[in-house]
Formats: sequence, structure tokens, C-alpha cells
Amino acid sequence: MRRGTLLIVLLFSLTALLGCGGQKAEQRGAQPPPSPPPSAPPSTSSPPSAPPSPTPVSTNPVAIVETSMGTFKIELFADRAPNTVQNFIDLVKRGFYKDMIFHRVVAGFVIQTGDPTGTGRGGSERSIKLEIHPELKHDSAGIVGMARTRDPDSATSQFYITLAPTPTLDGQYAVFGEVIEGLDVVMAIGQVEVGPGDRPVVPVALRSITMQQ
Repeated sequence: MRRGTLLIVLLFSLTALLGCGGQKAEQRGAQPPPSPPPSAPPSTSSPPSAPPSPTPVSTNPVAIVETSMGTFKIELFADRAPNTVQNFIDLVKRGFYKDMIFHRVVAGFVIQTGDPTGTGRGGSERSIKLEIHPELKHDSAGIVGMARTRDPDSATSQFYITLAPTPTLDGQYAVFGEVIEGLDVVMAIGQVEVGPGDRPVVPVALRSITMQQ
């Protein structure tokens, strides 16, 4: 009896041990596989931007204006006001713009020159037709346009340079250039003391105009 009981107890113990071992094996087998390492977060930085396009170089001619108060340069809009620009260049090349004065200065508005008589009533012998381009506006200081009488086609050699935006002149006078260097000289001329007829008390000389090579 004891042997039989002992045998039964041993068998039961062995079965229990095997059963526990099987459960542990099953538990180990049921565990999920280890997770892969987390991937790097997506980059939030923007891709490198393309280099900016180079600013196109203007092929328009440039005039150099020498005055008693300094020098400034004018880009001439030959691409949009060809007839007016050609008239101006023709006068420059023949030495027309030499030893003149700025006969009219209106602070905050314009300075004006190009009259060989210095009276505001003179000019060259040839007049040109009014040339208006819709893109050319009196929208800032330094805009260059042709002076004229009430006749739209009466411009000859006199020209003005704006000291501020002057939209009231748009469509009425031919814009043909813009000061691209030395605008401070233009603005200084615009501040000189004037007397009757907006004429500077101390004359401001236009010594010469030449074309930049």
C-alpha cells in the first residue's frame, strides 16, 4: 500500500511539474516579439530652396549729368520710349546740354532744365510727338520726363526730374528715364532757395551731360 501510494504521489508530482513547465513554455512562446527600434521622426526642415534668379541687367543707355552740386546718372528707357530717348541722346551727342542752369525748382515737385536761354521759354529746333507708355509712371522721386507747352507735341529739349510721386502728370507728359545713381544730388537741388518764377536765387549749373560708355 505505501509503495502504491508513493508511486501515485510521485507520478502526480511529475505530471504537475511537466504541466507547469509546459505552461511556462507556452507563455514564453506567446510573448510578442520585441518591437523594432523606433524610426527617426520625419524631418520638418524644408528642402534647400533654389538660388534666386539673377536680376536681369538692363541694356538701356545711361546718361551722366554733371551739375554744380554733384553728379547723378539717368537710365534712359529706350525700350519703352524710343523716340523720346533718341531725341535726348542726339542732343547729348552734339553737346547741346552744356553750360545751362536749372531754371525752375519747385520743392516737393520737380526740378527743370534743358533750356539754353535759361528763361524757361527756349529749347532745341526740333519738337517731338508726345510718347506715353502705360508702364511708365510718375510714381517716385527721380522720374525723368519731357517738359512741353499746352501742345502735347511741343517737347524739344527741356526735361524735369520729380522730387516725389506726382501721379497727376501721368498720361500728360512723356516719361523717358529715371535717376539710378545720385538721387541725393537731385533732392539737394530741389531744396535750394528760389525767387520769383521758381528760379533759384543762387544759380545751379547744368555743366554737361554725356553718355556712359
